[in-house]
Amino acid sequence: MPEPVRHLNRRGLLAVLGAGLLGTVTACGDLEDTKARTAAELLAKPAIDTSDGLRVDGELIADQKLYQAARKDTAVLYSGTGQEAEELTVARFEADTGIRVRLTRLPTNKLAERALSEQGAGRLKAGVIRITDPLVAREFAEAGVYVPYRTPFHDRLPRGTALTSDRYWAGYYIVNAMGYNSAVITDDPPTGWQDLTDPRHKGKLGVVAITTGGSVKALARFQIEEFGAGYLRAQARNRARVFDSTSTEVDALARGEIAIASLSFNNAFAAQAAGAPIKLVVPEEGVAGAPTPLGVTEQGLKSPAARVFANWSVSREGQRFAASQGFIAARTDIGRTRAGAYQLPTADSPRAHLLTEDQMERHSKADERVWRKAFDHLG
Repeated sequence: MPEPVRHLNRRGLLAVLGAGLLGTVTACGDLEDTKARTAAELLAKPAIDTSDGLRVDGELIADQKLYQAARKDTAVLYSGTGQEAEELTVARFEADTGIRVRLTRLPTNKLAERALSEQGAGRLKAGVIRITDPLVAREFAEAGVYVPYRTPFHDRLPRGTALTSDRYWAGYYIVNAMGYNSAVITDDPPTGWQDLTDPRHKGKLGVVAITTGGSVKALARFQIEEFGAGYLRAQARNRARVFDSTSTEVDALARGEIAIASLSFNNAFAAQAAGAPIKLVVPEEGVAGAPTPLGVTEQGLKSPAARVFANWSVSREGQRFAASQGFIAARTDIGRTRAGAYQLPTADSPRAHLLTEDQMERHSKADERVWRKAFDHLG
């Protein structure tokens, strides 16, 4: 069982990544400095060379012409991922490149409404968009929100881990694993998925509703495929408390309202680093993951800064930074990157159960019916 993170300074880091919050952020002043420091604590700063463009850790992210134009531009990013995670990513990108980003954060369903509405009116402001549902990405591609674009590193995305369109790709994978409150469970700590069904945790178990997003759908698919639908019913018999968001679940775990949970690794990792008595578990059976599609818009093609952001996101540096936050990187050639004291499996590991776009389309509705029936959940 790995030890918790002990030495990360988390001034300004939210205890829970704000999964339901709307925010528009341009990093500046103390906020920018705090985020940049936190980003540097997560992952050591890379080698940066601007003699022939922008090279980060030896990879050419932008040639001289693109880089110089991007430094005079601002990348407009819409994101459906957690507020804190994306703010840290923006801070790291700005520190690496000197290029500004304007971030708008919305839950994926709300972001989809906004982007499609702006696209229909010919007023889409975003240059690059990150979401958490591959089926929404497909809708964006069909509606012309996403346009064809290839980063210099697309060939480094392994077959089977990238998504199926030339208009979007897997930026990284959101991971669902396990965690527990170490102030509540002091003896015989959990080590694997079967611990969620242990009767000693009756009334103290937390789960997130399958309706909240792609990563929880990935978890349900993994659990049904690996352990059978009876495993869900066994959790329900433990009087599992069902949460309507990952952030509220992690907050309840931190407060000791529940003692053990299946949870978003990134959210719980941030809460632990902020001082919550949470320990994470990476079971031997593996973890579940869902892709966060990333794509460039027509406006992004015209924005040098948006194109550099897209390129950086697939670079070794962008991928390693995602892994340092508790995501699974889409690239598998970047070396093993720890999230604090924890080591998640790589995308090509048999322990990484990654839900593909096609699997989500095939199984999502049936899995939701099975899950709702098991937990008697109508929400």
